[in-house]
Amino acid sequence: MNITIASDIDQQIWDDIVINSSEGTLFHTWKWLKIMEKYIIKKKFFHFTKSKLYPLIVWEGKEIIGLMPVFFLETPFKKMAGSPPLSFEVPYLGPVMKKKIDIKSYKKQIIFYEFQKKIHDFLKNSLKANYIRIITSPGIFDPHPFVWSNYTVKPECNSIIDLRSGEKTIWENFSHNVRNSIKRANKNGIIVTTGLQEDVESIYNLLHERQRVYAKKEFILEIFENFSSENVKCFIAKKDEIPLTGMIVICYKNKVGVWFGTPKHSIDGINPNNILIWESILWACNNNYQYFEIIGTSDKTTFPFKVQFCGEIAPFFAMKWYSPITRLAESLYHNFYPRYK
Repeated sequence: MNITIASDIDQQIWDDIVINSSEGTLFHTWKWLKIMEKYIIKKKFFHFTKSKLYPLIVWEGKEIIGLMPVFFLETPFKKMAGSPPLSFEVPYLGPVMKKKIDIKSYKKQIIFYEFQKKIHDFLKNSLKANYIRIITSPGIFDPHPFVWSNYTVKPECNSIIDLRSGEKTIWENFSHNVRNSIKRANKNGIIVTTGLQEDVESIYNLLHERQRVYAKKEFILEIFENFSSENVKCFIAKKDEIPLTGMIVICYKNKVGVWFGTPKHSIDGINPNNILIWESILWACNNNYQYFEIIGTSDKTTFPFKVQFCGEIAPFFAMKWYSPITRLAESLYHNFYPRYK
């Protein structure tokens, strides 16, 4: 196997593999990656460093095996490779394997192991990365190739609601508290509509007030501007024309997924995020999507809210690799400056 770095002329080949692979997401598409690259800048000791995108394609002879976008950022103490990049509004990225028909399971496992090893060798030896972080999309189910390369592996999960069961079944599966909250929201005049750019700004501002956003507003707005015609939709909950909460969803392939938003809010004892999600689910059903994804179910702080919608668990994995020196430095740092005191 060998690796090449894709360029703009490879955009169609790249996007074709993404859309036909079970691991491919909107975050993997060429346009999204290039927009994201513009905004990844890290400040360290008064020094600003811009990230560089490495769209890696792995070949076996003349056949593409798979691809993985990697963002490389160098600071005075670290050379970091991330897929997705650190501290950015993308929940997962990682490898995308080219769809193969009529190939046995054991062969797929061997190919994935060799693919992962080739990627790791490139990041470690060619880019000289001493810190690597990879978060897979829910399509990747076997983390063992990363374990064998000495990555630490942490299981994560999202919640997937099967929309094919129909609106009635989905509603009945919600917890009693969620159904009551939605009914009270309707009675109290809370309405949910699709939003425009000014509504996206309102959502961003609400999250920024609560210190729940990493990315710049300009990034969110540029994503919305470029994808809102088909792949990105905004939903906003209002009462008396005043924005209460909102979210941006990703519409790709057969799935709608919550991407950004749902700032915590309560009015008259009602959580408007419940009706926000319900109306978004209804929109997805009416537009013939098959699944609805609620991101971040493995977060202990938000789990009690998100689990009430009774979706099925969709696992994925967060992996980290440190060089021996970097691992020692991280350990010493956290001993002197523990995360929680």
